[in-house]
Amino acid sequence: MSEGSQTPTYTARPGRFHFVAAEEGFGLIEMVMATTLFLCVSAPLVGVLLASVAQQKLSRERTLATQAAQTAIESIRALPYNSVGTVNGNPAGTVAASQPANQYGIPGLDANVTTRISFMDDAPSTAYRTRADYKRVVVTVTRNSDARRLAQDVTYVAPPGGGTYAGQNEGIVLAQVIDVALNTPVVGAAVTLSGGPTPARTDTTDPSGSVVFPALLPTNPSLPSYDVTTTTNGYTTMREDTPPGTAARTSIVGGQTFSTILRVYKPSTITVVARNADGTPYTGSATTTISSTRGAQSFTFTGGSFTLAPPQTLAGELIVPNVQYTARVLAANGAVSTGITQPVPNNYPADLTRTFTLTLGAPAAMQALTVRVVNAAGAIVPSAAVTVSGGPGSNVLLTGTTSATGTVVFNVPTNSTPGYTTSATSGALTGSATGGVTAPTTRTVTIR
Repeated sequence: MSEGSQTPTYTARPGRFHFVAAEEGFGLIEMVMATTLFLCVSAPLVGVLLASVAQQKLSRERTLATQAAQTAIESIRALPYNSVGTVNGNPAGTVAASQPANQYGIPGLDANVTTRISFMDDAPSTAYRTRADYKRVVVTVTRNSDARRLAQDVTYVAPPGGGTYAGQNEGIVLAQVIDVALNTPVVGAAVTLSGGPTPARTDTTDPSGSVVFPALLPTNPSLPSYDVTTTTNGYTTMREDTPPGTAARTSIVGGQTFSTILRVYKPSTITVVARNADGTPYTGSATTTISSTRGAQSFTFTGGSFTLAPPQTLAGELIVPNVQYTARVLAANGAVSTGITQPVPNNYPADLTRTFTLTLGAPAAMQALTVRVVNAAGAIVPSAAVTVSGGPGSNVLLTGTTSATGTVVFNVPTNSTPGYTTSATSGALTGSATGGVTAPTTRTVTIR
């Protein structure tokens, strides 16, 4: 290097690289640090950008949803007053309860439009209370992807004239649905009013378990009554509270208010287990009869146990909770159990089951008892309900129905005392006969 020079020079040697001392640019470390810094600064900005895009999409959807709701409201307000209601709703009308947004001419919106129309009870304290002074319309638009509510609009529709005084010519039905076992209201139960001059309506019960059907046309000779029925998941209605029971069927005159309570329950399950006298499981065929104050019915089974669970019925209905039931078993070898009575179920509504374990006595000879049912004129009676009770220890209870020939056959243990009481029923006609059975026997029961 020459004296005073600022630029060093190097002489290349054979077989070696020539290096320049003054190199410019970034090294690997600088590049990594710069990239890391850029990512740290830009990452939050990406989140802001994505949120802005999502917010813009939501804003657009809400704008379209508002248009759909307003379009639905205007189409409803253009209807005649009597048509303002949902199909089979309360009030009933021509409006669809739910339909896609594109049905209202709003393209590009993946949403559903639901319409809820209800009567308003808003009469002055001094006026006649019709419970149907005008109608409230609520239109809600929800996004299909996540059921998020995008828009909601509310309007009120008043009748064209007549007002409060017109309601005096119409009737009202007030229905409450309760759980008969708990004596508590059932919320969200579907209640339907049908059969009368006013088209069928369906509504759901409020927090008190109640629903109101106002503005009902009076019944007439051709349409003499309204039926009130209820359905809700997991429940069944007490048979007394179904049509034609008085709790579920009524006529209506102008100005009348009919109040009713529909009792429902969650049906229970009964299991019958048969054991031999020594405690071992009975494995043969047998007949169990389950009875209560609500009715009795016999069931045949094999294998030592029988379960009566929904949708199976006992005497025409599902097992009603909080009722005392009695179970008996008659084995094919003539062995009879003593009846056991227990409340059903174990713990309503948490545990809807109950098991009856029955011990059979000693086997006995079996005889055929043929029951023939006739009326006072001596004509055979088919489809008559027949019950046979008594026998050893008075522990036998069997039920059956007469065939087209007016007869039904039972196999019972031989018994002379107390013998067997045979009862028959057909509608309002009843009759009975008593006697021992020590050989194949045919017994005629006359019902009057």
